Amino acid sequence: MRRAWPVACFLLLAVLLRLAVLHRSVLDWDESLYVLMARDWLAGHLPYSRIWDNKPPGIYAMFAVFQAIIPGIAAIRIASSLCLGLEGWAVRGIVMALGGRASAGWAAGLLALLAGLSNDGLSANTEPFMACCVALAVLCVLRGGPAWLAGLGLGAGVMVKYVCAPEALLVLALLWRLRGTRAALAGLLGAALPPLAAALLYLAAGRFGLLWDDAILANLRRAGVPFSWAQARFAAAQQAGRWGMLYLAALAGLLTARGSGPRWFLPLWLLASLLGALSAKSFYDHYFLELLPPLCVAAGLALARLPWRMARALAALAIAAQLSFAAWQAFAPFTGPDSVRAAARLIRAAAPNSLYVFDSQPILYALTGLTPPTRFVLPSELTGRTLPGVARVNPAQEVARILAQRPQIIATHSWPPDPATTDPDVYTELQAALAAHYRLWAHVPGINLFLLRPGP
Repeated sequence: MRRAWPVACFLLLAVLLRLAVLHRSVLDWDESLYVLMARDWLAGHLPYSRIWDNKPPGIYAMFAVFQAIIPGIAAIRIASSLCLGLEGWAVRGIVMALGGRASAGWAAGLLALLAGLSNDGLSANTEPFMACCVALAVLCVLRGGPAWLAGLGLGAGVMVKYVCAPEALLVLALLWRLRGTRAALAGLLGAALPPLAAALLYLAAGRFGLLWDDAILANLRRAGVPFSWAQARFAAAQQAGRWGMLYLAALAGLLTARGSGPRWFLPLWLLASLLGALSAKSFYDHYFLELLPPLCVAAGLALARLPWRMARALAALAIAAQLSFAAWQAFAPFTGPDSVRAAARLIRAAAPNSLYVFDSQPILYALTGLTPPTRFVLPSELTGRTLPGVARVNPAQEVARILAQRPQIIATHSWPPDPATTDPDVYTELQAALAAHYRLWAHVPGINLFLLRPGP
């Protein structure tokens, strides 16, 4: 019981901090896609067979498990909250394992919970699940836990999102350094189990080519996206505003590194997580959540090394103040009415037989119980400039095919598209179809609903 109460505290606090948005229809585009993938899987369709995405199947498996236990949108938010709680608890343990005071461990873990509310951390994206797996694996290694179990956590993290592979290799190196070759091999075998299970699942179903094309080759194509220094500078400015104090504290922790663990591990862990966050070259806010565990561990060690108790308290409060302000800003967009749920209620009341979400929120399919008319449910896969090439789809042809079916309702954004990030030809095609066959039927903030006009 004595050992259980810290993890229980972190889990409970993580859920309570997100209580206000547990039932929100959508917080991020990607989580809607994962919900649809999970629902399809629970209905007997393997991921990628009816809906396209390029993530490995681990994230869909986690969503499917929680949706099977707790049907509805709240399930995935609870799952993400629990992962962040475990991540905070692991950060606490890692700080203490590296020689920090218990108070510094608690401070670092609580900072992780606070920081995880911003940078799109309210949503159930891949990063909280992935970072949790890696942090638990690090804690397992440092505490002398089973090597195969640490490896299993690393393998699970990689099967959620490939970008944590550099971290996984680093943790295996730590395992080898602390316990020798035999333990490292056990860790490697444990890490191999999740990808092996995925491969066997698709082989047994005769669909391995689907896994290979969508979850592996597509990511190689994704790696070819050019790096944008302008986007990088913008992202850096955003990070300074949200987590600036945390970054500075982490730097201080690295510069004063000492303790019971290998001095090389923490800076390399932070570097490996940064490499993973930058590897997609898109700089979305939630990508930086991968850095959260090593940042908070380093910040916790910095707090532990301050000589006076008052100095430690003031430093922790300064970091917490900025993180709290960032969290308040993150919650602000979701304090008003839930427009997507309102649109879903209107659609359900009309009882249509078909729906096409063109560039609005794909969670509308789940909220209305209607089947997407395409494999490419994330709007940017057909309307954007990057993902069509990754998905190997001709967006104009696919949109023309969908519109030719005359879906009864079409949902769109109510604001004009950004010509810098969208394909104008696809929008021209849509506008022609709307003008010829549809009327504006309903509007909620941010969403236009078009209804098919009766034929002659």
